[in-house]
Amino acid sequence: MTAVHVEYPCSPAAAAEALLWAKQRGGQTLVVGGGTLTVAMLAQGTLNPTHIVDLGRANLDGIDVSSNLLSIGSTVSYQKLIISPEIAKLLPLLHRMASGITGGIQIRNQGTLGGAACAARPFSDAPAVLVALGAQMRLISHRGTRLVPARDFFQRAETTALAADEILLDMGFPLHKLAGRSSGYQKLKFAESSWPVVTAACLVAPGRLDVQAAVEITIGGVGDTPLSVNLSNVSPDELDHDVIVRAVDEAVSNLPPDRRWSDIRAGTEYRAQVAGDIAFRAFVQTQESKRK
Repeated sequence: MTAVHVEYPCSPAAAAEALLWAKQRGGQTLVVGGGTLTVAMLAQGTLNPTHIVDLGRANLDGIDVSSNLLSIGSTVSYQKLIISPEIAKLLPLLHRMASGITGGIQIRNQGTLGGAACAARPFSDAPAVLVALGAQMRLISHRGTRLVPARDFFQRAETTALAADEILLDMGFPLHKLAGRSSGYQKLKFAESSWPVVTAACLVAPGRLDVQAAVEITIGGVGDTPLSVNLSNVSPDELDHDVIVRAVDEAVSNLPPDRRWSDIRAGTEYRAQVAGDIAFRAFVQTQESKRK
């Protein structure tokens, strides 16, 4: 049995150097954040790395707030998002998503938002919410850092913009663009313990007398990356179930066949069929949150 070399870097820069060191020696390198996905795969033997870079001590678990930006480190757990007063107040959409993660307290304590982003699974809760919130993914390597919008970070199923020598450092959220927006998040799953089939994140910007409110819905689970549906040409007061369903249906129908998602939980046709209903429920939640 081949020995596995494990690195425990103590800073983001050290993590980038450890990854470079491992890559230069060939073999298969695995970067571990929370480990909810990778630990099970290691136990099953579906992953057989020669090097592991464990980010648990790399000081990537902070939540920082400035006047215009809220930054979440890549190893921040779902539970930390749930109990954070800053997240609840400033990013209620993210708070709502984290509170509904499947798996109970053990998964909420171990699973990380950054890990879910890097896994880029179409049926995960995280990708659509990150895209909806306009997250900026900050990546680090031995060359330095760079920013990639979440919309561009997710490229294909289980494929991201991360280069082979890069690590997700943190995710930044533009508070000045999100201020005053009401939000809603809904998902369809077949059992309490199952992954979602379709997710929908909705944001409604406050309108003025001379400017119509913008309604944006981001759908997860119908394509291999999150699907954005812009309804800014329709007043929120005029949006009903049929209008939203038609808009979502049109967006889904424009997806190329090879970009539509299907897995053991549901095929492409079923996902397309239910996406509009889930989107409408997310929109209704935005209107309810405004009245509170």
